[in-house]
Amino acid sequence: MSAIRVVMVIYMLVVLAIGYYAMKQTKSSSDFFIAGKKLGLIALAMASFSAAISGWVFVGGPGLYFSIGQGSLWMTFPTAISFAMAWIILGKRMRLLTEVNDCMTTPDAVYARYKSKWVSGIAAVAILVGLVLYLANQITAFAFILSPIFKINFQWAVLVGMGIVLIYSVAGGMLAGVYTDVFQGTCMIIASIIIFTLCLVTGSGTQNMAANIVDALSKDAVGAKFVNPWGIMPAITTMSWFFCLSIGIVGQPHIVHKFYMVKDVRKMRWGVVLAAIGGMLAGLLWFGVGLTVKYLSVTGKLPKEAVELLKKSTDNTIVVFLNYYTPKVIAGVVYAGIASAIMSTADSFINIAAASAVRDLPFAFNKKLTSKQELFMGRIVVVVIAVITIVLALTLGPKGIALLGAFGWGTFAAALAPAIGIGFNWSRGTKQAAFASIVVGLVCNVGLEIAKVLGAGFYKTYIAPKGIYNGTLSLCLSIIVYILVSYMTKEEKLDRKVEAVLEA
Repeated sequence: MSAIRVVMVIYMLVVLAIGYYAMKQTKSSSDFFIAGKKLGLIALAMASFSAAISGWVFVGGPGLYFSIGQGSLWMTFPTAISFAMAWIILGKRMRLLTEVNDCMTTPDAVYARYKSKWVSGIAAVAILVGLVLYLANQITAFAFILSPIFKINFQWAVLVGMGIVLIYSVAGGMLAGVYTDVFQGTCMIIASIIIFTLCLVTGSGTQNMAANIVDALSKDAVGAKFVNPWGIMPAITTMSWFFCLSIGIVGQPHIVHKFYMVKDVRKMRWGVVLAAIGGMLAGLLWFGVGLTVKYLSVTGKLPKEAVELLKKSTDNTIVVFLNYYTPKVIAGVVYAGIASAIMSTADSFINIAAASAVRDLPFAFNKKLTSKQELFMGRIVVVVIAVITIVLALTLGPKGIALLGAFGWGTFAAALAPAIGIGFNWSRGTKQAAFASIVVGLVCNVGLEIAKVLGAGFYKTYIAPKGIYNGTLSLCLSIIVYILVSYMTKEEKLDRKVEAVLEA
């Protein structure tokens, strides 16, 4: 494990150095919250895909594949089209909006579109609550990886992980996040390619592994479906994952926010290609490790210690492969890649949450801070959010990951996708519709996820048997509410500048 630790320490030092450099470049709230609107093409693409690929892909992904098979890949397939959707539907419009309305946050855009502080305020609440809890989820996942590597307990791992994120977030804000995203995104891509190659060598190719898995599970009618297109899951479940994770990208504040930062709007069309390629390459690790460890498991080739790890949690699938089938130096690079995935999402979340607290909520109550005040208060709020995150992570522990995950992608998709994705492409949408859809999407998805975790009777009887992903169901309801309420309320004349943005 010594080589792994050395690589991880070097990685953390590099991240801290990047944060220090970004601090020197951060002179205003524009630098802190939207990287001074000076991102190049590669930086934008890297920042976008790095923020979208969290610890779920590198830690949860292989474990999910090990459990349900090919069906899990319908969570990774959306990367082929989701970035294109975000770029086409929102990219240019969000960037132009920063010029005509000086927008720095997603609620800023919501206010510019609907001219309602109530709507921008409820959007800020949805973002703040979701991001803080999702941030706790990311730090918990980071601690899950950090703890065995450095042989420290979970509590210390949470503190160390949050401390690293906190230092460069407070120092450089979003500028630090973007710079680290470029470095981290590179680590993620390299790690995925290397591990996928090792997986092919270890399992003698995908065809051999798939054939052996089918033979080993042939006596089990359900298990035999492992390598089928849907895996062992119902087709409606996997398709609903695909629907939510593709269309839902237009409601992700950490993706929408990145479009404010681009330097040259004319080059944005090329960024989608780089972002999509990065996302798809990162998905190779999900598929390769999950398939290989499943093959080793069903053929009885795993060491006893590895079998015990998998019995404790299938999330140990990636740990099993790295610890038992990967050269230590390479394993260190991959663990650094996992840390990259988690921390790139965490630094985006913590700064966007700070922006919602410092800019959007005060604005909803008719308060406005100067640029210097926003910069100062933004750094203080980042620290406060970090403390809240630590408390949540330590209180809920590893068992809280599932509950915190309820406030992830599906919640943002359900709460914000209609108001933003449809609203900036359809002038008929009204402020009443935006408010109603945000409330319905947020309450519905959070409520369904809590009901699922608690095993509520109505959920077991009426929702679970349908097999539809909660985020997808909530998103569909939110879209319907947005459209219906828009037609039921009076159409409002748009500001000329915003109207021009919608027509761009």
